[in-house]
Amino acid sequence: MAPRWWPGKRRGPRDAVGAAEQTVEDAKVGGHLQQAGNDAISDLAGGTVITGVPSGASVHTAHSTTTVHGDVTISGGYVAGRDIHISHGAPRVLPRPNLLPRATSDFVNRVAELEDAARWADSGDQAPVIVLTGPAGVGKTALALRFCHGQADSHPDGALFADLGGFGGRARRTTDVLAGFLLALGTPAADIPSSFQDRQNLYRTMTARSRLIVLIDNASKEADVRELLPAGPAVTVVVTSRRRLAGLTGTRTLKLGTLQREAATGLLRILSRGFVEQLSDEALAQVASYCGDLPLALMIAGARLDTVDGTRGRHMISALGDERRRLHWLSAGDLEVRASFRLSYGQLPADEQEAFRLLSRMNGGFFSGWHLAALTGTTRGRADDVLTRLHDLHLVEPAPATDGCDHVLYRFHDLLRDFSQELFTESGESSAAPDARLIAAYRAIVVAIGPRLSPVGDGHSADRCSVELDTIGQLRIDDPYAWCSAEYANVFLVAGRALEAEGWPDAALLGGTLLPFLQNRCLWNTAEEFYALAREAADRLGDLGVKARLLLDIAAVRRSQARWSDSVDALNQCMALYKDQPASRERALALASIGVTLRNEGAWDSAWHCFLESRAVLAELDEPWGIAFATRGLGTVRQSQERWDEALGYFSETVDLFHAAGDVGREAMAWIRVGAVLRGQGRPGQALEIYERALPVFAGREHRSWAGITAVHQAAALCDLGEYRSAVERLDAADLVFDELDDRRWRGISQMHRGIVHRQSGRPGPALACLDVARAVFVELGDRPGTARVLFEAGLLFRSTGDVSRMREALTAAHAAFAELGSPRAETTAGMLEAGQSP
Repeated sequence: MAPRWWPGKRRGPRDAVGAAEQTVEDAKVGGHLQQAGNDAISDLAGGTVITGVPSGASVHTAHSTTTVHGDVTISGGYVAGRDIHISHGAPRVLPRPNLLPRATSDFVNRVAELEDAARWADSGDQAPVIVLTGPAGVGKTALALRFCHGQADSHPDGALFADLGGFGGRARRTTDVLAGFLLALGTPAADIPSSFQDRQNLYRTMTARSRLIVLIDNASKEADVRELLPAGPAVTVVVTSRRRLAGLTGTRTLKLGTLQREAATGLLRILSRGFVEQLSDEALAQVASYCGDLPLALMIAGARLDTVDGTRGRHMISALGDERRRLHWLSAGDLEVRASFRLSYGQLPADEQEAFRLLSRMNGGFFSGWHLAALTGTTRGRADDVLTRLHDLHLVEPAPATDGCDHVLYRFHDLLRDFSQELFTESGESSAAPDARLIAAYRAIVVAIGPRLSPVGDGHSADRCSVELDTIGQLRIDDPYAWCSAEYANVFLVAGRALEAEGWPDAALLGGTLLPFLQNRCLWNTAEEFYALAREAADRLGDLGVKARLLLDIAAVRRSQARWSDSVDALNQCMALYKDQPASRERALALASIGVTLRNEGAWDSAWHCFLESRAVLAELDEPWGIAFATRGLGTVRQSQERWDEALGYFSETVDLFHAAGDVGREAMAWIRVGAVLRGQGRPGQALEIYERALPVFAGREHRSWAGITAVHQAAALCDLGEYRSAVERLDAADLVFDELDDRRWRGISQMHRGIVHRQSGRPGPALACLDVARAVFVELGDRPGTARVLFEAGLLFRSTGDVSRMREALTAAHAAFAELGSPRAETTAGMLEAGQSP
């Protein structure tokens, strides 16, 4: 007897079902087509599969009736023909399910994410499980709906959707979700099994050969997702969750972050038609910044701004700028950023909620396990575990930095920072004990790394160190400069907390120790803020030595900016502290520092006497490092006066002194000075060899500025040798360093040398442009020697182009400047003006 349905033939959910009854003899049982009647099939073993069952038909057993689409597995113990029959009712057409909610039209960006998801969905025979994860309000559901609606043509059997409510206190049971899916797939309500396992088996059976797309929204547990996964390899599953769901296997994960600023402002434009249209791009960017570029916050802000006039709109924007009230304003109707965050926070146990609140004491800075351990008074291992769970819920995010320790750094999104601070305030908890523990931890670290933070290196700055932090354990700092780069904002915060708590020694220590680092990194304004805080603490403390060290350090900071008079003012204050102790170390160092400033200003005779007096005092005190510092100063004066042999003698002595002191960094810098003298003597090849030998010492970030300075010296020597292309390459490398450090003075020096290279290589146009830039920098900084030198170079350039009038104008100005400085170049320039030619 020929079967009415061919075994294994797939029928879609919309196929019509015939009206006759089919018994087991018409189906494929256990893999074999039975030609005999039902009586020929005796007891069926458990797990026997009947294939070829028509779509929408029912399998009747002694105990149940199941509507199926395709194959069915029976439990065994039944006799075919007596206990099992396959039948169906009247012909009907099953619907193509589409349970997807409407996708929002207010959608921007996410092009890359949509392309990735589409590529994964079309990547092979086995459709993927795509997990969209990210923090609350980032737009996971909006993206998932946009993607699933766009996949309709690729999934002709329909789309299923379920919001599991995993974070809202209204979680749905997966057995109820399965019942809804079965109804959508055409199963009559009366035929839906009562047990979870039977529902799951039927769901898997009905989807085994379908091309569906299934969106599981707001999942909180991997187990819930696994229970809803269909069996069919052609079914694409999309899952959204605030958790990372790392326990799911065989998934492709899209981690959603906040929008790029341009996309965020674009979303605001889309959402608003009224007041926002009057706002400039800059004002919209400010609103987006207040919203942290978070889509939910942007939608609320846009909706609210769309309903106000200009005055109220400007008031609202101003209110958004107050982080203490920002979350209050980010609420519209049933949309509220605070409520959305609270759902994630509610997933935490009590001790982790406390940790989340205490992290608000970091005030938005970077933090790691040891910070949280200090705040909570727990172990670092426990704190690391808590941060891992907070990260899993996207309540904290990885920071784009490293701290020179064996730790992962985290940070808050700006709005989550506001939420954490709000919760801490609401809790009424005291900050005294957590702050005290944090101050103690930072004090121990700063004491350990302070000697390694010389502004130009002391031979130990690259050394790693370990710090014992009470109950927290040992903290290893592999790179003190990396630690400071990541932590200086936190150090300032904690120093301020110490000042508020009247912990004057801690505030002075924390505020002052990082000044050399800030000078090295050209963080001028930040250095002034640190100095002001530390100076207030030192004044309250009344410690003369602390005040002197602060004044010496801030003078060096100001000198690096060519703020000569401000630098000398700080140094004079330092000397005044020791007016009754003329032979003190601090006064001698201040005097030498004044010499550096005077030399940079071009007051070479005065600088010379400062260095001489300083060296005499430091020699009497047997201070090897100080003697080397003053001796180097004497060499720089003679170098500026082009008295090369004397300069070479002082610099050679400086090399020996720093070498004996074990100060590798300053020894290398003294060698750079030796190379400059050799260039002045017309020996650029030898100078280049010295530069090459010294350069590796400056590879660490603590010597970053000197890596750039050395590259400029190399470029000058290469230019002397006629290797112009190589010279430009070295200047390019130097400019990268000076741009990174925002070092304007050395950027100007680099531009001057670039102008010299262009002039000597026959490119007068670019040469003049570079010299103009350099001159503008020197004039702005008040660098008189630099201004005189660039005027001299401009005169040489105009001489080479035959522009005699401009040559005389430039050289006349250069001559006046050199004469005022007492430079030997005044005589050279005068001779050029008289002869009307370059030397």
